[in-house]
Amino acid sequence: MDQAMQDLTAVKGLRIAGLTSLIGIMAVNAIGFLDHDTESGLGCGANWPLCHGAVIPTFSNEAVVIEYVHRVLTLGFVVALAVFLIGAVRRRRTSKIWSRLTIALTALLVVETVICTAGVLWDVPNSIMAWLAPVGLAAQAVLLVMVVALGSLGTERRRAEDSGQAGLRLVMVVTMAIYLYLGGWLSYHAPFRLAALLVSLAGVLVALWALLWIVRAWRSGQGLAYAMWPLAAAPFVTHFSGHTMAGDLVIFAWLSWVTGVQAYHFFAANVGARHALVESGRLHRAK
Repeated sequence: MDQAMQDLTAVKGLRIAGLTSLIGIMAVNAIGFLDHDTESGLGCGANWPLCHGAVIPTFSNEAVVIEYVHRVLTLGFVVALAVFLIGAVRRRRTSKIWSRLTIALTALLVVETVICTAGVLWDVPNSIMAWLAPVGLAAQAVLLVMVVALGSLGTERRRAEDSGQAGLRLVMVVTMAIYLYLGGWLSYHAPFRLAALLVSLAGVLVALWALLWIVRAWRSGQGLAYAMWPLAAAPFVTHFSGHTMAGDLVIFAWLSWVTGVQAYHFFAANVGARHALVESGRLHRAK
């Protein structure tokens, strides 16, 4: 009993660190959207981690404020994330899927950090900077899955889906990644007809795959199909810039929802992650 209580306490502590990290990464990514749309990326000059060579710079304009807030939020997020990842790494051997999620999250965050840092220090091609949108949102979505998995003690294992449904989900994820990259790439260029057409086409494919998935999910009696409906708006969101701060935050919220839902179904539905991630750890310790 004491061991079970200790394990439950450890899971709760890890969940708190995960929730804090999730809030942190969402805040960092949201400010990142504002940072990009307001062209504040160089608000602190070509200095990193300092801002214009100072720990606390002179806030002379909007760009300095936005970029500095972005960096401060990133620092706080890194501290919370370090606590979460230490706990996550300790649990890697308790579950294969947990191990994969931990590795995936770490790899995505490393790639995002490298691109962000390089973009500040050097003149990085737009084709590379465009990866920030899909990579950052993917990291956020994977972290969401991990937090949900830790918060689902006592839930039943979800029913395994057929191979056709699993294949459809994989196609949806790949199509969504292409859509996010093209949308991010377009945001670094003045819009032109061909680029806008490609983003629209990718958005149409995302919406069609989502509608097909919803129909199949309902027919098989699986829940949460309604959560995929926001994906139907993909053909109309062809540029990840709202031209205003409020517009940017709305687009970011939409992107966060659709990527989070896809990640949840991609991982959790295939392996029953909500229950298995936690239960496997408890059984491992009980042996």
